[in-house]
Amino acid sequence: MAALARAALALLVIWLLGALVLTALGLRRRHRYLACAQLAIDFAVGAAVLASIWPCAALLGWKVHPMLVWLLVAVLAIPAGIRFARSRPQTGDTEHLPPADPCTCWLGWAMLALLAVCCVAMSARAYSSPMFWDGRYIWGFKAKAMFVDGRLDRETFTNLARYRPTHIDYPLVVPAAEAWVYQLTGAADERRAKFVGVVYWLGIVALLAGYLRRRMALPWALGLTLLVCQVPVIAYHAAGGGADVPQAFYFLAAGLLLAEWIERGGREDFLMSALMFGTGTLVKAEGLSMALGGALLLALGWWLRWQELRRRDAVFGLALLVLPYLPWAILRAHWAIPSLQLTTMYYRPPLDNLDRLAAVLRFALGRVVLWSAWELVWPLVGLGLLAYLIHLRQVRSLGLMWGILAWQFVVYVAIYVLSPYNVDEHLITSYDRILLHLAPLGVAAGVTSLVSAGRRTADPALTA
Repeated sequence: MAALARAALALLVIWLLGALVLTALGLRRRHRYLACAQLAIDFAVGAAVLASIWPCAALLGWKVHPMLVWLLVAVLAIPAGIRFARSRPQTGDTEHLPPADPCTCWLGWAMLALLAVCCVAMSARAYSSPMFWDGRYIWGFKAKAMFVDGRLDRETFTNLARYRPTHIDYPLVVPAAEAWVYQLTGAADERRAKFVGVVYWLGIVALLAGYLRRRMALPWALGLTLLVCQVPVIAYHAAGGGADVPQAFYFLAAGLLLAEWIERGGREDFLMSALMFGTGTLVKAEGLSMALGGALLLALGWWLRWQELRRRDAVFGLALLVLPYLPWAILRAHWAIPSLQLTTMYYRPPLDNLDRLAAVLRFALGRVVLWSAWELVWPLVGLGLLAYLIHLRQVRSLGLMWGILAWQFVVYVAIYVLSPYNVDEHLITSYDRILLHLAPLGVAAGVTSLVSAGRRTADPALTA
């Protein structure tokens, strides 16, 4: 029990790091509807800060001792405390939530109870089962090496002949968080490290439930969140020690905040969306393409003046988008760590690429309707996309959500087409994981489109 308590303390410190950073930047909102989701965003930013400490320390020739993290917490507490003391209570942005039906109040409590049961079951599964292959040999390997060495070892991250299967070019959000758990517990126990994935899973629950609650009654919002978060693929990866659930969290947070900015015009939404796109680059290589797509859509929204934005906020947003990846990019350049994805792309004759494209699309269509993997998730997303195309094409916030999903899907399809591997084997081993990245944001866009289309049908005067 003492070790579990220390693991919980390690996760709490990660949250505290993020909360202090966001408070110091003036970006930590305290609206009631965002309360739980804000805690999740704090944790995600804290994990990104940890992931940046390791390459910075490597460039300076330092070891990452726990005292360094505690010192950073103490330093960040100063500007955060000053900012908090000077801040005023937020007013004037009252949320108008859909009314609750007294007759279904019990159903909301039932959904909350089911979510609590799922959370307990997820934690128990994480603690009682071993890491799966990717969790152990990609993320877990790096975390253990970081814990044992107390630094990033150049041999580990540059010896392709020996360590290529560990994806040495992948960033460090998950390994850094797991290594921090190991440091505070004093042992490299995979069972405790896997709670990192469970926390990100809870973050997806909080973000999705909070976003949907603003569009429908509580029982429906919780029920749809439960429908998504308990599907076999997501549950397996959340408790397995991998990085795909964390990547899905950053995609979801960035996409929702982008839509919020277009819909409501909040400066904090724009800046937080940029920050989530930026910190998402520190999870997996896929985060870079999502950040590029997010940057294009943020720039498009600003250029077309869909929402007013001061120039200094645009510059601040650009910094939040770029700076998180910078320490890792500098270390990669300094150590000559190659991009294993780009260097293995294979350019075939056009007809061969068309054959591979057809194979990818056939597999994709068959996979999204596979009940044993995804249940109703992707049919729900498909219905939402159809509702958007028929009724809501002029709704900009929804258009940007569907746009970022389409962008990332096209990127994934291109990777499969240009991959040097057998296309069928490549799809079988990885396609569910890339669907996982898109599923939470896809459900948010799909459900919002269905709800908005229903209201539009009932009252054609509505614009969303």
